[in-house]
Amino acid sequence: MTASILDTAQEFPAIIGAFVFCVGACMGSFLNVCVYRIQRGMSIVRPASRCECGKPVAWYDNIPILSWFMLRGRARCCGAKLSLRHPIVETLTGAIFLAVWIQLPFPNCAIGMLFASLMVFCAFYDIDTMTLPDFATIGGTLLGACAAAAFPSIFSPELDGAPFAVRSAVSLMRSAIGAVAAAGTLYWIRLLSGCIFRKEAMGEGDVILAGCIGAFCGWQGGLFAIFIGSLIGSLVMLPVMAISSLIESMKAPNTESKPTEQKTEGDDEQSQSGSFAIPFGPWLAFGALLYMIFFKGICDAYLAGISSALFGV
Repeated sequence: MTASILDTAQEFPAIIGAFVFCVGACMGSFLNVCVYRIQRGMSIVRPASRCECGKPVAWYDNIPILSWFMLRGRARCCGAKLSLRHPIVETLTGAIFLAVWIQLPFPNCAIGMLFASLMVFCAFYDIDTMTLPDFATIGGTLLGACAAAAFPSIFSPELDGAPFAVRSAVSLMRSAIGAVAAAGTLYWIRLLSGCIFRKEAMGEGDVILAGCIGAFCGWQGGLFAIFIGSLIGSLVMLPVMAISSLIESMKAPNTESKPTEQKTEGDDEQSQSGSFAIPFGPWLAFGALLYMIFFKGICDAYLAGISSALFGV
């Protein structure tokens, strides 16, 4: 069956590619549901999709990506505005699935799509709540270890001639080392940044998410995600923060007209905070996906060269 799928993919690449994109878009629709409902303590199975007014959403109004545009961003039943988040996540997940299918051989792409779904969920959950749920981060770490043990040909391809038990044990060990190395590195960065800035720079969920990335991608992928995630996050968010601060300063209220007005405790805390919190999880996930899809070979070869130069191995 696997051979027939691969033969079909080679004969009709555009059709298979479109199918993979559609599967990813459907997964994105499901991830939207998960992000919305789990943070509110709701079941992801029941009830079926409903509008804010309480009316069920018809199947033809629940088609990933297309329905939002056909409805022009408004609910058919009551005209309520539909979040742009829906087509964005669906399109993003579909594009990631397609990139994984194109870049990774079978069956590596199947594990890659599973990992990508986990990263997309964690990224948008963190954006909404500034937290990362343990079932996704800790569970994802265990899932990565199980995948390494069950599919050693993906995680240790150079050992294909060895017995399955040996390959499985080696892959599991590499997954564990990756999880510990990535989580440990980010943990020490968290402690150091806390000492420098005198406040918590990132949460424990980010540390566990780094471990999850290391379990799937090895220590190389974990370190790549931490470094690239921090770099890209800084390059993107620092200008945003600067512009936001400038806009807020221009909107400063005129206190001369109200000399006797007193600040409440909440206002004082808000003025002291000054800056807005930035979730680190999305940037970690972005770095991990970049590594898995595009930079794994280059990064692994580069780090292997450094290791050989420093330690002679």
